[in-house]
Amino acid sequence: MKIIHTADVHLGSPMTGVANPAIRRVELVQSLQNIAAYADNNGAAAIIVAGDLFDDRFATSQTVHSVADIVAHSRAQWFVLKGNHGGSEPYALLGQLCPQIKFFGDDWRYYPLGNVVVCGRELGADDEAQWKNFHPDPTAYNIAVLHGDVDDPAYGFIDKAALSVGVNYVALGHRHTFAQHKFGKVRACYSGVPEPRGFDEGDSGGFVEIDTDADTVRYVPQSIRRIVHKRVDVTPIVSGVGLRDALADAIADVSTANYLDLAFVGELQEGLPLELTAKQVLEHKFFALRVKDETHPRLDLAAIGNEVSLRGEFVSAAMDIEDEELRNDVLKMGLAALGGEELL
Repeated sequence: MKIIHTADVHLGSPMTGVANPAIRRVELVQSLQNIAAYADNNGAAAIIVAGDLFDDRFATSQTVHSVADIVAHSRAQWFVLKGNHGGSEPYALLGQLCPQIKFFGDDWRYYPLGNVVVCGRELGADDEAQWKNFHPDPTAYNIAVLHGDVDDPAYGFIDKAALSVGVNYVALGHRHTFAQHKFGKVRACYSGVPEPRGFDEGDSGGFVEIDTDADTVRYVPQSIRRIVHKRVDVTPIVSGVGLRDALADAIADVSTANYLDLAFVGELQEGLPLELTAKQVLEHKFFALRVKDETHPRLDLAAIGNEVSLRGEFVSAAMDIEDEELRNDVLKMGLAALGGEELL
């Protein structure tokens, strides 16, 4: 039997920091529809959503109705855990629209599906006591569905020892990048997000496909947009023209439909208009953009520190900062300001 495991879709997310939030919200719904289509095309019997299908209070009635349409046209059985986002209203409405969905509650629930049992509960208060009531079926292939952090009980305690006995696979939600874990001999996976929303998530989206007959688990990449990382070494660059050319070369193969995460690295020539040039070349050209300045000044700081000048006094004081990253930031901004540059 094939089963799809996804989580952290966050439908209705405000999507700040992207070129068109409304389009991206529609694409998040499309990503769920794509997963449902994959399940049907590949004969998957079930789709598990391990939490955070909706994003806090932002999920509208229209969004919930869209999910209901996807479920209604899907041949798979759906299992939905609420997680720690979304509140109760969107799930209550979804339950009314799709009574065939199997939800989980504060107590353990066990749903048979052929020779498979899908079990789970919403993590929360009194979690450690609840684990004493966990009794997987010893004759079945057991899939446990949970939403929380395996290393941090702040979102609910996950008892790895209890899961290591009698469970075949743990479908996890909460972490937004795909990751595999082992609880004893038991496999556990965070499916990651089906579609990245921000730069703090995986470079692309996807989901997990479980084959209970073959006892295999594999990650299936599938996303409409992805995050592309680029680094530009400014060490050999001595002019604004050279900087623009280097930026143009770096982004030549990046689709404007994607997220661009660009970092400047190396030694920065004093007076090189880094931020201004980046703004001129990159702004409004990608669906989302993040620019990081990880350079350090290319200066004879010892000589400048010995100058009898305001600049010399500033450099001499800044060199006493022990934290290297902070020191470099202070030197860049301070020397730029003393040089009359506009600080963006």
